[in-house]
Amino acid sequence: MGPPGGGRRTGRRTSIVIAVVTAITLIVGGGVWYAASSGGGSKDKTAAKPGGDREKARYIKPKETVPADAKAFFSTKALQPGLPKGESTWNSKGSWLTDKVYAKASVSKIVGVEATSGKRLWDLPKPGESCAGSPDVGKDGIAAVVTGAAVKDDRGVRAPCTEVTAFDVDTGDKLWTKSITVGSQKDKTPFNQVTISGDTVAVGGLYGGAAFDLRSGKVLWEPKQGEQCHDVGYGGGEQLVAVRSCGDFGSERYRVQVLDPATGKAKWTHKLPAGVQTPSVVSSRPVVVALDSGEIGPSGASSAFAIDERGKLRARIALPADKYLHACGKTSVVQDCRGIVTGNDQLYVATKQRDGSKKYSSTNEIVVFSLATGKTTGTKLPAGDASPVFPIRMDGGNVLVYKSAPFTQVVSVDGRTMKGEKVLLDARTRPSTLSPLLHELVFTHNKLFISSDLLARPSSKAQETVMMYGFAAK
Repeated sequence: MGPPGGGRRTGRRTSIVIAVVTAITLIVGGGVWYAASSGGGSKDKTAAKPGGDREKARYIKPKETVPADAKAFFSTKALQPGLPKGESTWNSKGSWLTDKVYAKASVSKIVGVEATSGKRLWDLPKPGESCAGSPDVGKDGIAAVVTGAAVKDDRGVRAPCTEVTAFDVDTGDKLWTKSITVGSQKDKTPFNQVTISGDTVAVGGLYGGAAFDLRSGKVLWEPKQGEQCHDVGYGGGEQLVAVRSCGDFGSERYRVQVLDPATGKAKWTHKLPAGVQTPSVVSSRPVVVALDSGEIGPSGASSAFAIDERGKLRARIALPADKYLHACGKTSVVQDCRGIVTGNDQLYVATKQRDGSKKYSSTNEIVVFSLATGKTTGTKLPAGDASPVFPIRMDGGNVLVYKSAPFTQVVSVDGRTMKGEKVLLDARTRPSTLSPLLHELVFTHNKLFISSDLLARPSSKAQETVMMYGFAAK
């Protein structure tokens, strides 16, 4: 996924960094981590705050900077470790990146490595699989993960994910682990999603939502037995947005609420139309939710609703799966949209790939919608024949875009004009087995890591399965 504008390197540079000074082999939860370096040395999803329906969105200065040389001086990969006995798949959800450390949930532990060398820094044991990881690193570099209490429960089946853990990404220090038992139930409540907003860690699942203080683990709220409505999950970030389900299974009606993250009290409630499946939170400020009618296909989102600060519908945006390339998981995970980002009071989404004008080439574009009108603005980022483009997140008022061919790149474009492309990272290779649409991707300060969140047992012992790729530029 260029025109003039910043850090793009031209053909005038004849020197290509290919020397490998160090090779590092690390053990990652039973897997092998390979790193190559030529020396040298949170996720930030910032969206413009709307001050009202008619107020023009304020452009926010990007935090990412163009490096002196965008070519990756460091690359790494981790092979998938062995799975527990009798398991053919294993959830490994959770990957986090700070300026210093990349952390990834593996089979029996979370592993932290230096983000610019691959040097192993710490291990944080986890007793079971990881069913959810916070999409972002929160205040003071704290992240959260939901895991099983063991590999197997007392019945000999895979243990459900009931344990919520907060930890420091830079050091690997565990702050706390908590679980919830509702009412008179004997079993702990399982959760399949987690997010962070301010000082609150919020978790959700089939049996309701709960929240904890980020630093102490104090329970802020929890599901109540016999409730007619319950929180399915939450979208975090600048605000805490709850998706609430009411009614019997199969005939649920959903509501969207902005909550006080300290108490769980709703500031406003917006009732969604009947017939939609579990909504996904694309953005918490401004509030944008993606909806699936259940009739469109595998994308998980056939439209997006922009909701104002009073809980009123501003605009509806149609996102048919036969036209746009995005994924909002159909597993009731609320904050799990990939390929749809918001900023500058606009929504950015890639179109599906199609044949380019050159032989064997593919192309597409990123289209821009107004959150005030629901209509396209007329601005777009065309891929040309170089590589399809895919939005990964906002950086202030700029859109960060992933390009996959011929080599992986991350570029920044002005979200107002979709011009002024600046190369932030040129990996000089391509992680062909992992894609940003289907796998976890984190990028910050010219470092990119992409990893699998579901591990599968290889069909043969000779098969090499890569769990993670990472790249860094100076």
